Amino acid sequence: MDIAIIGGTGEFGRVFALMFKEEGHKVVVTGRNTSKGKRISKSLGVEFSNDNVKTASEADVVIVSCPIESTVDVIKEVAPHMKKGSLLTDFTSVKIEPCHAMEEFAPDNVEIIGMHPMFGPRVTSLEGQIVILTPIRSKKWEKFLTEFFTNHKARVFISTPEEHDRIMSVVQGLTNFAYITTASTIRELDVAVRFSRRFASPIYELMLDLIARIVGQNPLLYASIQMHNPEVKKVHEAFIKEAVRLQEIVKDNDMKGFVKFMGSSAKVLGDVDAAMGRSDKAISVLTLELKRLKESVDKEVAVRHIYSGAVHLGKVKSVDPETVTLKTVKGVVKLKLSNVELLDDNEKEKWKAENLAIEERDFSVVLPKHADEDVLKRVVENTDTRIVSCEVVDIFEGKQISKGKKSITLRVKAVDFKNKDFDLIADLLEGIGGVLR
Repeated sequence: MDIAIIGGTGEFGRVFALMFKEEGHKVVVTGRNTSKGKRISKSLGVEFSNDNVKTASEADVVIVSCPIESTVDVIKEVAPHMKKGSLLTDFTSVKIEPCHAMEEFAPDNVEIIGMHPMFGPRVTSLEGQIVILTPIRSKKWEKFLTEFFTNHKARVFISTPEEHDRIMSVVQGLTNFAYITTASTIRELDVAVRFSRRFASPIYELMLDLIARIVGQNPLLYASIQMHNPEVKKVHEAFIKEAVRLQEIVKDNDMKGFVKFMGSSAKVLGDVDAAMGRSDKAISVLTLELKRLKESVDKEVAVRHIYSGAVHLGKVKSVDPETVTLKTVKGVVKLKLSNVELLDDNEKEKWKAENLAIEERDFSVVLPKHADEDVLKRVVENTDTRIVSCEVVDIFEGKQISKGKKSITLRVKAVDFKNKDFDLIADLLEGIGGVLR
């Protein structure tokens, strides 16, 4: 199937270009910057064109992946030239304007489905993500899109452009408006946010992170969501009206009024207990990983970068509330806790088995009976950064072993170790007075 992503050299277009390509479809991306487009398309293994009309006229599926403010103009440009039986869709966060434009300018024999993936280009998987479809004219292509997303374990919901924009005016419009205004209020009050975190409750910490997630992204996108959704104006007016109502209640020291205001607000949110449970989980996540890493100092861990997917394996040297420092085979690396996730033991061992060329060697050494095998294990582990693990697999005292002695067998696993490297461990064991068996 030929799939054209108009504006596909942008971050979001690239995500889907790669996904469609991996499913075996022929993908063409377009963009205004030819040199950038050729570079990106080469890295993705897809084709590039700077001719929107020609690309759209040859495709089975055309996806408009442009900023909201230019989406309607691009639809006007490409829609009239699409071939019979093809699909025209878009990635825009508002739906009324784009869907009306597609319906007006595309031939009657072209199917039209508005599409809104409810996530950003930073995602590494579609699993659990939400995609909203707003079909306008559709016979076969709704099934294609639904199967594509469900095969990637995303959740698909069907709506109308009008319902979509009404709900999104709250889901996105209200949320972003409130968070951006809160950030602006903190700025206006000249509050030192980093200092304020020292006094922070978990809810304040979580709120700051959510606000930072919004204000730290593309401001043009968020401006477009506020300005192009026709329902947002009513949301703003209601928000400001309610804020003023609450301000007056506080100003009047109206305790009864405050209780009533807050109580009626809680009723709107439905199952508050369930919300408490979900927020408790979110708060616990903020501290659980930090706790686990602190308990792993001098132990081997594996952490995955949540954006690049790169896995770092090493021993934990130190941990603070913001960073973890690992001693890896390539040296010491310092990582932001906010950017990594700690793999559990099963995930760590699976990754090691799939990605590391691990050599294994057993050493049996005779030492005095009072020798501490755990200390010996730690000494060997710290001999070389390439040593992945050292385990005590056997302790033996028998007729073959001299009186007052014991045999300790260590199993050493290391990355890229040669015979001469293992010889260094043998030299170490003999150097501390041991006799190799």
